[in-house]
Amino acid sequence: MYIRYLCIISLRPHKIWCDFLNEFARYKIVVIVDDNDINLVDFISTYKNITFIQINNENCKLHGYTDSNFIINKLISGWDKALYYFGIENVDCDFIWFMEDDVFFYNENTLIQIDEKYIDDDLLSSYYYESDGNKSTWHWNSIEIKFAPPYYCAMVCAVRFSKNMMKCINNYVLEHKKLGFIEALFPTVAKKNMVKYSTPDELAEIHYRHNFVKNDIRKQNIYHPVKNLNIHIEFRND
Repeated sequence: MYIRYLCIISLRPHKIWCDFLNEFARYKIVVIVDDNDINLVDFISTYKNITFIQINNENCKLHGYTDSNFIINKLISGWDKALYYFGIENVDCDFIWFMEDDVFFYNENTLIQIDEKYIDDDLLSSYYYESDGNKSTWHWNSIEIKFAPPYYCAMVCAVRFSKNMMKCINNYVLEHKKLGFIEALFPTVAKKNMVKYSTPDELAEIHYRHNFVKNDIRKQNIYHPVKNLNIHIEFRND
């Protein structure tokens, strides 16, 4: 039996997400809470099937889990904390779905069906692109990846890691003492380590900007962005 996790990365927990996740039966649910000042007592007492995690920034710095997202101008973000948590504090998992909190999917079965189709894969993401790292293109001028080109990039608002992929990220941090912009880091680490990397059709609706309407929604797919959580409820109402 595989140990599967779903990790939601959020500044603060949201009731709509927690109501949804608390009913899951096949995944262990972790919500990474980036705001270390918020009191989680009420959430912890209400949502018994969810583990809420706050990580001290100094722990991430000590172990090198930093610099995952230069765009938000924070040395340590929720992504750094999520990767630190599953790299250092909780290594007891076979597969981990990492998702930002403006990702939408219909229900638990959406993830189960993708998992069962790609049970041997180490990284699942939206489509990736190859690049020579030309500093005049995309964000390459602000990105440092400790490999020779070619490099790779993808939207990684929702990705699935295997234990092997998590180990590859951990080894990168151990060697280089920091992460790097995850949209380049995840695909490039996967390709350089020659792990099994797939881009399922079910993740093709991961975009930087998009306005989805209810008629766009298919139960087998994952969508980004859907920032208004009330629309999540609307999309789940048949």
